[in-house]
Amino acid sequence: MISFFDADKLEAFRQEHKIDPYRLKQVQLEIFKNSCLSFDDMTSLPKDLRSLFAEHISIVPFVVTKCQEDDEVVKFLFAMPDDPDNVFETVLMYHYSAHVQDKLNRMTLCISSQVWCSVWCTFCVTWKLGLKKNLSHDAILGQVLFVNNYIKKNRWKKEDWSRWAVRNIVYMWMGEPFLNYPNVKKSVPYLTETKYLWLSRRRVTISTSWVTPIMRQFNNDNLPVSFAFSLHAPNQTLRAELVPFAEKFPLDELMKECDEYARMTGNKVFYEYVLIKNINDTNECAHEMWVLLKHRKAHLNVIPYNQNPAVEFEEPTEKQVRKFQHIVESYGVTVTVRWNMWRKSKWACGQLWREEVEKKLKIK
Repeated sequence: MISFFDADKLEAFRQEHKIDPYRLKQVQLEIFKNSCLSFDDMTSLPKDLRSLFAEHISIVPFVVTKCQEDDEVVKFLFAMPDDPDNVFETVLMYHYSAHVQDKLNRMTLCISSQVWCSVWCTFCVTWKLGLKKNLSHDAILGQVLFVNNYIKKNRWKKEDWSRWAVRNIVYMWMGEPFLNYPNVKKSVPYLTETKYLWLSRRRVTISTSWVTPIMRQFNNDNLPVSFAFSLHAPNQTLRAELVPFAEKFPLDELMKECDEYARMTGNKVFYEYVLIKNINDTNECAHEMWVLLKHRKAHLNVIPYNQNPAVEFEEPTEKQVRKFQHIVESYGVTVTVRWNMWRKSKWACGQLWREEVEKKLKIK
């Protein structure tokens, strides 16, 4: 099958079958504006052309093998048709109005860039599976298209009759985006350009843990996205303990690249900080965090650790979370605490597809 997002092969196919170029633009409109993934449903095309496209062209290169839902989250497990062990997941998160009970406000999608992960974040389960493969740009994009199609079928219209769709996209689920940067970069225009999904810079975020040379390339490319840096510690020594691969990339060099992003774009850098009891939640760490961020254009997202039977870390107490937040905020740094978000059924940050990890590693 030819990917609709392989421009060279698609053009060769078009010429071979003497298809008018505007027909491909019709398909593009159906995919991105109407959230349509089945050629059979693209009634703007002649029936014979729909059949031809369905036989030779794919829009998403994977199949969904599992879907779990609750009132906060929908979690999808995808697999490659030719290799069912190549599984990865995507999570759709619902945000509700703070003023009207049960009123859906917007939806955020966390997408994967790799099948499993090779970054040894000691507080995360996914790395225990190791890295299987990088996802192609159409597999990365396909997660967004698939979920928008799911929303169309299950949520349909808002009260004002405009169409529900994913509003925020974050490259931060399975895998390290900067270790698959060419495909991540190639997927971004489909999310941000006007002829595709047309999301603004602040609606698309790439989240990374490290890799200084790729951060430099990312800054030079000036992609129209926001940037989040998974910090997790205020100093190099503790950070290398929590993220062993960080030994190769000194924190001071990484922070310089974060500063360069802020200088070039005028945007804040979002610093992600998983708060772990008696590890990085101490008052000393909070003061060090202030020293690290006080003169930077920064927003600190504090994420209380999500307890997990596969990892021997503990959740911090609410009192200590508040204390940590107060210390950092008292010096003028903006802090948001992500309280217990999407933790039902162990679906939160650091617990990515925990069931698969337990099955493969026989964790009891």
